[in-house]
Amino acid sequence: MQPRTPLLLCVLLSQVLLLTSAEDLDCTPGFQQKLFHIDQPAQFIEDQAILNLTFNDCKGNNKLHYEVSSPYFKVNHDGSLVALKNISAVGKTLFVHARTPHAEDMAELVIVGGKDIQGSLQDIFKFARTSPVPRQKRSIVVSPILIPENQRQPFPRDVGKVVDSDRPEGSKFRLTGKGVDQEPKGIFRINENTGSVSVTRTLDRETIATYQLFVETTDVNGKTLEGPVPLEVIVIDQNDNRPIFREGPYIGHVMEGSPTGTTVMRMTAFDADDPATDNALLRYNIRQQTPDKPSPNMFYIDPEKGDIVTVVSPALLDRELWRPEVSNQRVGGARLPLKSPGEDPLLPLPASGGSQPS
Repeated sequence: MQPRTPLLLCVLLSQVLLLTSAEDLDCTPGFQQKLFHIDQPAQFIEDQAILNLTFNDCKGNNKLHYEVSSPYFKVNHDGSLVALKNISAVGKTLFVHARTPHAEDMAELVIVGGKDIQGSLQDIFKFARTSPVPRQKRSIVVSPILIPENQRQPFPRDVGKVVDSDRPEGSKFRLTGKGVDQEPKGIFRINENTGSVSVTRTLDRETIATYQLFVETTDVNGKTLEGPVPLEVIVIDQNDNRPIFREGPYIGHVMEGSPTGTTVMRMTAFDADDPATDNALLRYNIRQQTPDKPSPNMFYIDPEKGDIVTVVSPALLDRELWRPEVSNQRVGGARLPLKSPGEDPLLPLPASGGSQPS
């Protein structure tokens, strides 16, 4: 009776990485400066830059689009805010909304010495039409806040701002919801006077991917004047999880003399990163085969599916040609060789008429 001859395949689970520098981990999507003050000029001159805005979605700013609260202004691709014609009266405040497929944010330009004009924020931003509550009854304006996970100190750090154009003097902002006054408590807070929202600690998307908060304004006695208005905080995924094999050891058998292309087994791995991003994109390859004779490349693994198939001629799939040689490897969280007591990994079974290995 022929001795058992195990073939060891060490399978390397690789991951397509988004190369992330330390600066990327600290990148906060949105305007780098959210509040500006300028003096009211005698006239805003057509095509003359008023100020420069810097917006970053931490993904390359692809398809960046700006909207300005006044139809007499626009933001150029370089971030410069300009007037579309010579104009003097534009009000006390301008709002600029920036949006990409990955992030959006709002900046505020306070015009010192400006005069009130007719109009409200309900006519300004197109994104307001998605609000489930009629905008004519609401002056609180919020945009979803996007925060990368794994941010480092210092904390707290500002991550967004709530605007209320009609807030009575002396009123205050109040923030509630999971992550504020509900467990896990104290992650987010709001400046009751300015509406600036800040995060106080590092976030982990794999623990909580989104937070649903609520903003309202109150009088000096704490009575609600307006709201609550929902404010969504979205945690942006970083490539911080190593892919692992959920099962194992993996054991496969193939008949000796099997045709080229015979499927031996399928290996399946898991990555806890966001499946909607490239962070969870997996690739498989065979790192090592032991023994490496009669051919060092007797098997192929589909890089996307994890299927292991034979790639040599049937004549080389001969159990008697292999010599025992087993070593242990630890790759991608799975202990290899793919072997369990009493069984040999990828052991060729004898063809018809041959003896069964024991």
